[in-house]
Parts: sequence; structure tokens; C-alpha cells
Amino acid sequence: MNVELIAAKDYLFTKIALFENGKLVEYFIEPKHLCGIVGNIYLGKVNKVLPGVDCAFIDIGLEKDGFLYKGDMIPFLSGEREQKPHPLKSLNVGDKIVVQVTKESIGQKGPRLTTCISLPGNYLVFSPYSSKIGVSKKVSDSERERLKSMLSVLKRDFEGGFIARTAAESASSDELSSEMQSLVEQWSLISLKIKKGDAPTLLHQELSLPLKAVREILVKSKGKLITDDEELAEEISSSLNGIKEKEIKITLWKNEKDILEEYNVEPELEEALKPRVWLSSGGCIVIQPTEALVAIDVNSGRFVGKKSLEETAFKINLEAAEEIVRQLRLRNLGGIIVIDFIDMAEKSHREQLIQRLQEFLKADFAKTRILKISEFGLVEMTRKRTSKPLEKIYYTTCPCCEGKGKIKAPWRVLNGILKQLQNTSKEKMYLVKVSSYVKKFIDENDGMFDLPQNIIIEEDKIKDPSKFEIKRLPSNFEKNI
Repeated sequence: MNVELIAAKDYLFTKIALFENGKLVEYFIEPKHLCGIVGNIYLGKVNKVLPGVDCAFIDIGLEKDGFLYKGDMIPFLSGEREQKPHPLKSLNVGDKIVVQVTKESIGQKGPRLTTCISLPGNYLVFSPYSSKIGVSKKVSDSERERLKSMLSVLKRDFEGGFIARTAAESASSDELSSEMQSLVEQWSLISLKIKKGDAPTLLHQELSLPLKAVREILVKSKGKLITDDEELAEEISSSLNGIKEKEIKITLWKNEKDILEEYNVEPELEEALKPRVWLSSGGCIVIQPTEALVAIDVNSGRFVGKKSLEETAFKINLEAAEEIVRQLRLRNLGGIIVIDFIDMAEKSHREQLIQRLQEFLKADFAKTRILKISEFGLVEMTRKRTSKPLEKIYYTTCPCCEGKGKIKAPWRVLNGILKQLQNTSKEKMYLVKVSSYVKKFIDENDGMFDLPQNIIIEEDKIKDPSKFEIKRLPSNFEKNI
């Protein structure tokens, strides 16, 4: 697979665009004055303990307290390794606890925390409070055995557990040993900060967005990086020192044209934020994120097929499966996802569809879990979300409809105006200012409503179409009338 990572900086943001075989599949954006908090390690202070919901709220020095579920407290970090699950009720308000952020704040929820601390490197993930050795499931069987054997020997010199990442395939013993040493030293520095005992405090800052993208994506895929920032190119090159330099190419963009414009990123994102996505066959998918889940509907659209309804449905569903995975990644949608594919009668077609969907999901860096097609023809799946969806970054809640996507019908606005006028003097004149939306409705239905004779309706530049304003006109104006 041809993988390109585009890194661009402007006066406000750092932007990362991931292309696979020429298609934009993921997009990340980070304000220059802020860094993501996922992966950060804090010495926190317990603010609340709620046994009824198996959760504790931890002050980590941010605007919102982080929440720590009972299931994320294995092992409990008190300085010992391989403990049994720690009971939530043993936590007391004011206790200090070492936690790591696994999910950013979303909506009203604060960041999600865990006590299962891990430090990721390019080849390995170090777990200081564990002693286990593991290898990524995406590594081939023969390579998995080689890495396990190598880690077992190397680990004798170090305390803690290590997991070999996908990028560790074909890595040498010297490369792994060097990274082990680096990660252990990194944890030693963090341990010194823990002993100082100040809480809440930041113990470890995760890498910046570009460096994290290189570590999580580029090192695994052996692709190339193109950036328009010389300083960033040097920083990334330095971070890759000694790590498969020949397999990762870094190119500095020197064209006068903006790099993201050249790669047509913004138009792609605008299309991705629309609810309806058209497929090349003429079919379409409709994506509707809700508070509880993401609903995706597959439609035949303009595609009518040539053979039979079953073949038409099968072809559209296969095409939709690939585009759905791309859209999930591009929009950064997560949580529970329900897909309503076009109904297919043949069992073999349903099985092939699930198999293809699973194949497309292998390229997704987020953890996913997919179930078989239900009796109602629905596919249920989950996708881990660690940061805000693209829609939440690019848009804010409309102050007019408050996120409902709907406004009052014009007849309801007019009805509200007439109700307010009931309590006014019929001897006085009133000016009613309405939006163009309501004024057009009144003009188009002239004569249909028995409007009071003592009002003048005037169009005004009102942002909220459902708002109006009633003003009494001065007495001299009334006499002239």
C-alpha cells in the first residue's frame, strides 16, 4: 500500500493528512497553543468516589476532572506489580494516584483515565507495572515467535513488561535493546516526579501531533512524509535516527502553492462533512451521528443494476463497505456504529460482505469490533474514539436551532406575534420586525390571515429566523397614519 503523510503548519494549526493509495483516509488537526492530552501521564488527586457507578473523578489539573472506571484500575498503581484488581471503595477523597489519559474530553464528559500506564516507542510499548511480554496480533506467526524469543532474552536486563508493535517486524536485537533502554530511562524520570508528591501535576507529555503520527502511522507502514515546515522535517528526521531511515522518506515541500491545496484536502473534508456520500456506482450512504450511536444507511440511489435485485444489492454493499470504513476514519467517528446495508437473501453474499468489511478495517489504526449481520439486516460494530470527531472540530452548535437542525415553522412565529399583540392597545400603532424567512411567508399568503390593522410588518436582518421584535410607534406617527 502506498502511504503518504502530509504535515502542514500555519499561524493557527498543525494539520496532518493521511493518504492511502492516493485517497484521503484520515485527518488530524491541533491548535498550535494546545497539544492533545491522550497519552499524557498525571499525578492526580481523587475528588469524588462513586461506588454506585463504579467510577472515581480525578483532578489532573485540567478544566474538567478525569473519570476513572473500576475496570481501568488494573493494576492499581501503588508501586507494586501484578496486583489483583483494586477495589474502588478503597480510594478516598484527597488520595494521590498516577493515571494516564486514554480519551479526550468529549461533550460534557471529562477525559477518560486508566492506571494501566504504558509508554509507547517506535517498536515497543513499555508497561512499568507489568512483567508480561507480548507481540501485536497484526504481526505474522513466524515473526511473532522470533520477537517473543528475542524479548524474553532482552528483558532479563530490565524490569517491567514489553509489547512488540507491528513496526517491530524485522527489527534487530540491537534496535529493540536500544529502545528498551530508552523507555526504561524515560520511566525513571517520571518516577522521580512521582516521588516529589505534588498533585495534580503533569508527569509526562505525549509527543506532538506530527511526531505521534509518524510513530503511530509512518513507522508501521514504511511510507513517506511530505511537510512544508523545515524545522518540523528536521525534528522528525531526528526522531527517526537509527530507525529504518531507508524505508521512510522525508520530503520538504518547496512549491509556492499550499501543500493542502495541492492535495485537495479541504474540498475532500467538506464532502466528508455532508450526511450523504455518493458512490461511483450511483449508490449512496447516509451517515447520521447521534448522541448514542452512529447510524449509517446504504441506498441503491441511482444504480439499478443489470442482472437481479440480489446482485445489485451485493455490488452496492461491497462498494459501500469500503467507503464506510474510509468515512469512519476520515470523520473520526467512534462508539457504537449501526450499518443498515441493502437486504440480501443469499447467505454467501452476507458472509462475503462481513469478510470484506473486516478486511477494510485492518487498515484502520483505531481498535474495532464487528458482529455478524443481525436478523434485521443490520451490522453492529464498535470503533475506539480517543479524540473529537471532525464535525465537532469544524462546526459548532447553531445558536438558532440549538443543534436540533430544525427551526420553528413560519406560521408558529406568526402565531407568537399575534398572541403578543392581543395584550396591546388597538388604538396604538406597532412595528413588527421579522426575518426574511417569516416576511416571505406572510407575503406569499397575503389575505389568508386576518392581521390587525394597527401593525406594520417590516423585514429585518435577524440572525435567528424564529425571532421577532415588536415596537410601539411614536404618537406623532400614529396621528399621521
